[in-house]
Amino acid sequence: MDTTQQQANVNGFVTDPYVRSSWIAFFTLWVLWGLSYFLRHAFGHDQTGTAAADPETAVGSEGETAAAAKKPKWKGIHTSLTDRLRRAHEVLFENTLLLLSVLALNTFGSGSTRAVMILSWIFFAFTVVNAFTEVGVSHHLIRLFFNIVFYGVTLAIGALAFHQGWHTNGSVF
Repeated sequence: MDTTQQQANVNGFVTDPYVRSSWIAFFTLWVLWGLSYFLRHAFGHDQTGTAAADPETAVGSEGETAAAAKKPKWKGIHTSLTDRLRRAHEVLFENTLLLLSVLALNTFGSGSTRAVMILSWIFFAFTVVNAFTEVGVSHHLIRLFFNIVFYGVTLAIGALAFHQGWHTNGSVF
């Protein structure tokens, strides 16, 4: 339906194989999100102990210099498995909701099919790469790059939904 064709009804639209593939991309992303939800609880156990003493009130403490010396030597690397899995889970969760919202918009409006399918799989691929990147490296420029890609792809899907779908006999605008 990437041409000027219109689908007669929603049933005809959702039986299109491209629409089905778009929703398969969403479901696969949802499965990965569920897997990360499980893994962060199964394998991500931080060591918990007593609360650290306030460096300003602790007697015999070296204050901020001791706290600064205990920071990890490598910047940009997550410090624990729990932190890594939590961040990967957040990426998968947020992107699952982003993809759900624009696919629902496209499906209810009987919008684009093939282009949205391609964009959905591109979104999925970048999300998987981003989740694995978050497990290993934490850097704000990497997050900025991926977030620009995600915003652009979801904006394109939403624009296609309104451009090729949501046909009415009249409009308020």
